[in-house]
Amino acid sequence: MNRIKETLARIARATRGSRDPSSSSSLRLDRSSRSNSSTQESRERVLVRADGRGALVLCDGTRNGEDGIDLVFVHGLFGSRLGTWTKGGVCYIRDFLGQDIPGIRIIAWGWGGPLLNSGGTFADQAECLLADISRLRTGTDRPIIFIGHGLGGLVIKEALVTAAMSRIYGAHVELGNVYPRTIGCVFLGTPHVRSGKRSLGECIAATALLAPTMPTQQIVRALRDSDKAFENLHATFLMISRDIRVVCVREKLPSTLAASAELARDADGMELGGKGAMQMMVPRDSAAYEGLNVTRHDLAVSHLDLARFKSRDEPGYTQMISWITKAASGPTPAEIEAREPRNQEILNALYFDTMNERESRIDSAYGQTCDWILNPERSPFPKFLRSSDPILWISGNAGSGKSTVMKYIARSEKVKQQLLESWAVGGDLHMACFFMFEGGNKIQKSYEGFLRSVLYQILSARRDLIRVAFPSFFDCDWPPPVLFTSISNLNQAFYSIFAHMSEKLRLFVFIDAIDEYRIMERKDRYEPTELDIKYDKDTGDESWGQSKWALDSHVEITKLVNSMANKDIVKFVVTSRELPVFDDAFADFPRIRLQEHTERSIAQYVAGRLEDEAPGLPDTKNLCRELAHRSRGDILWARLAIDMVVGCSLRTLRSMLDSLPAHLGGPDGLYMRMLQDLSPQYQQNASRIFHLVLNSPHPPSLITLGFADEGYLDPWSGELRLSHDNLRPQDAASIQRLSDQMQQRLEICCAGLLVAETGLPTNTNTIDTQQRVVFVHQTAKEWVRRKDIWQKLPGCEPLDDIELDFSLLSGSARHIKAFELMRPPILAWPSWRFRPDAWLLIASALRFAERIDSNVSDMRRYCELLDELDSTCQKTWVAALQNHKPLHEDPDWYEVRLPNFCRKHWASYEPMDAGKPPKRKDFLSLAVQANLVRYVSAKLGAMDSEARRKKAQELLPSVVSPKAEGFSACAGLSGDYWDFHHDMPSSRFLDVLFDAGADPREDDRVFIKALKTGRHYFSRGSVTMTHLMETSSSARLMQNRERWVTAIKSLLEHGADPHAEIQVTTGTAENQSTTTVAAVDLIRETLEGEPEYAIELVEMETLMGRRGSVGIAR
Repeated sequence: MNRIKETLARIARATRGSRDPSSSSSLRLDRSSRSNSSTQESRERVLVRADGRGALVLCDGTRNGEDGIDLVFVHGLFGSRLGTWTKGGVCYIRDFLGQDIPGIRIIAWGWGGPLLNSGGTFADQAECLLADISRLRTGTDRPIIFIGHGLGGLVIKEALVTAAMSRIYGAHVELGNVYPRTIGCVFLGTPHVRSGKRSLGECIAATALLAPTMPTQQIVRALRDSDKAFENLHATFLMISRDIRVVCVREKLPSTLAASAELARDADGMELGGKGAMQMMVPRDSAAYEGLNVTRHDLAVSHLDLARFKSRDEPGYTQMISWITKAASGPTPAEIEAREPRNQEILNALYFDTMNERESRIDSAYGQTCDWILNPERSPFPKFLRSSDPILWISGNAGSGKSTVMKYIARSEKVKQQLLESWAVGGDLHMACFFMFEGGNKIQKSYEGFLRSVLYQILSARRDLIRVAFPSFFDCDWPPPVLFTSISNLNQAFYSIFAHMSEKLRLFVFIDAIDEYRIMERKDRYEPTELDIKYDKDTGDESWGQSKWALDSHVEITKLVNSMANKDIVKFVVTSRELPVFDDAFADFPRIRLQEHTERSIAQYVAGRLEDEAPGLPDTKNLCRELAHRSRGDILWARLAIDMVVGCSLRTLRSMLDSLPAHLGGPDGLYMRMLQDLSPQYQQNASRIFHLVLNSPHPPSLITLGFADEGYLDPWSGELRLSHDNLRPQDAASIQRLSDQMQQRLEICCAGLLVAETGLPTNTNTIDTQQRVVFVHQTAKEWVRRKDIWQKLPGCEPLDDIELDFSLLSGSARHIKAFELMRPPILAWPSWRFRPDAWLLIASALRFAERIDSNVSDMRRYCELLDELDSTCQKTWVAALQNHKPLHEDPDWYEVRLPNFCRKHWASYEPMDAGKPPKRKDFLSLAVQANLVRYVSAKLGAMDSEARRKKAQELLPSVVSPKAEGFSACAGLSGDYWDFHHDMPSSRFLDVLFDAGADPREDDRVFIKALKTGRHYFSRGSVTMTHLMETSSSARLMQNRERWVTAIKSLLEHGADPHAEIQVTTGTAENQSTTTVAAVDLIRETLEGEPEYAIELVEMETLMGRRGSVGIAR
């Protein structure tokens, strides 16, 4: 966000165009005097010429303002408008390019004024470029292709980012118009990303050394030290360039380095060799980057010759024409025809099952209790709709009805009409809402959920914008090779829409309960004490407790809202509790304090309830007024109080009313009173049910909770309930009884604080969301988490967390066994696999088992339970296959494919959103991925020595080289699901398997696969690394790195060959290249530059018997 603010602050300056060089104190276009070699002098005679700065039209073959294409050529550091593109007296962009590509206008642009701004970047140059091109293009909307040489490519990237931000935030549209017209970029030897241990700043500084004239030491150091700024530039460019065709070209021949050794050290801290040494200009890894719209090429020329050709016969010139043509090419007829199915696939990928769940559970406004907010005499809301204010904050105490009010205005046609008549007049209005829900799954309270929900609502109404938002996903297979719902991809889509549509698009966003937002992707960075809720306040919303994690989440969501809100394009209405962090963040915006407006509405609600449920009650008017006053604007308190009062007799009504606590939470609030009124037995039952729900990673279904509440052992036989179900299988009637009984226990034992959802499912291929058990309100969840509450209830004894996890494991497994009574657990189209909701139950069972594994005391029961889970899933798999009836006559099904499928193990048929499912030979392979160390050890220990050795050898690849491909379909279903196969399993497995007889010398491929796995966790271009960073923070990534290093060291200790040769492939498709390296060198290359593994690297080099060769990848 700081990057965006800095860009916006410069946009106004850019409108003035190229500035007088004397007006800046920034680093100048000064050249070093160290350029004395004859080679350098000859290059200067050709390239360093006084042909000016700014835009120069060299050729114009366009016919009118709209036809054709503008080609804008930007030279590199210390190049020039014509000299950079000239060789042997021939300037190809002037002399023959216009003749060979009809209908183009060729513009050469020259740097001028301050070289670097105070931040060490090329922002000032980018502003001049943007302003000059904007003025030159007045009156035309024709497409633009930028061609940049060396560091000129960074100027282009900076200019396009500035233009995109001006579009998004509605400032200086004349500058912003350059961005949506840009269809292609060709980068010639431009450093984009870091390379190995060299930072991006060091790569850029090293590139500067091969400029036609040596830069000063001050410039080199400024470039090197601006690494963070250049990283941010590239990250933002990625966000705004997905619909721009990008070509990255790198030289293959070395250039002569004329810098001194001292200057070389200043560039990247390495000994590059000094004068006369042969070096590549830009390292291979830096000259291109991964992207669906990015292609990479090499040319057998030096860096300077990337930009100049003296004849049409040079191969480089032919390729340049090809690159420009490719960048300018539009979609083929087949691509256009394929867009609509792809549109639907993208919408399906954005959708998640619980998108509307929270809103559907919010009570609609009772009668006319919310009409006041649309009344301009009672509420500032109508004024806000007409104003330029970007944010309105509706605050209220916990339970004050904020969500009900939000639902009312978000679905009000009057609100939409007022917007169309004022703020959005003449624009394309879109209204989107997102109801955050801390009590739901991860996606319902995260930034990912917000982005997916808002994008889905916009794009469902405007399907023509889908290609604008996700252009690169129309040119690839589906599912795509990268995670579609990554935060970076969703962010890019959001900003792409506004960058292209800011002239017309108006977005009005409602976000309910921003205090329930959580930074889920970074949760594992926090210590347990930072996650625990502290109760250090006695009054107000702070009395519900706060944690550092929650507080940091509140700070982040306020920053996100403030950064996205714009008076011309986006307006937000947000609701939250009245916490200091929100007071500070929204102090400058309009505010409605809900409790100051709702006493009359609560009186209307109470009157309606009493009339319906207690007709004839005397003095109803005063009773309504008293309840409304005592509620202090808390509609939830009023509702629960009415529930308690309605059941009283006339004689006890007054005493009941007088005895009600004045607040909900705390050790003496209304929630405590509700549980104190229960019998001791019901209090114990309530404690168990509440903690089963709290221990579940996502809200459990009513059926799973019902099975879990019964415990995992049959009280009469002492046997597993899961095994008992084999003798007395469940049927539809028994499942219905279980659901009814569990529903009754929720109402009676849990005092109505837990409810089973009743909404209709929106997708037949998903979990029964209407049966998920959730807390009636966020405050109820926060209250039952308090340990001191249960200590004060006489009927509650401490609960055993391991027993709770055993029960949840059993409940999930029993639900799987009964799953086919409700729907088929297996899907046949487009490929055989488990239903996502069935696999989610399996995954949940394994997560419960992982918590049990390290603390279990009854290993026999634990192993029996997991064995029964495996057996249940295999029987379910085979039964579903045998019950399958092909739609068409297919003799091969019964004779060949059915027997073959039945022999396969169920664990290999995980449902995937992208990629193939992981291959798993048996349940132990999945148990390894789920980190069930003691279970795997026990199963190996039960085998004879030879079988144990073979199985350990078979499992060894799963421990040292997990298959990190594909993404599970359960991720969109739950939001809390984590693919088992993306992580390195626990390092404790290494001792288990080696003790059982596994030997890396038996199969050299084990060590080779393990070495290649390291690239997933250490390579910046890795899809796996990107996925880890975006979905579970760097803490999980670091854990995987540590486990990989431990695995490699352990393999070496057990005899792995350090001289094994490995084929390493880089790039994709047409840009792939393969090299052969020794294991010792690959290990060194992987860990060099990673200081936290320096000791391990030394230890491994000792094990390998020699030090690897020292070198720099170029």
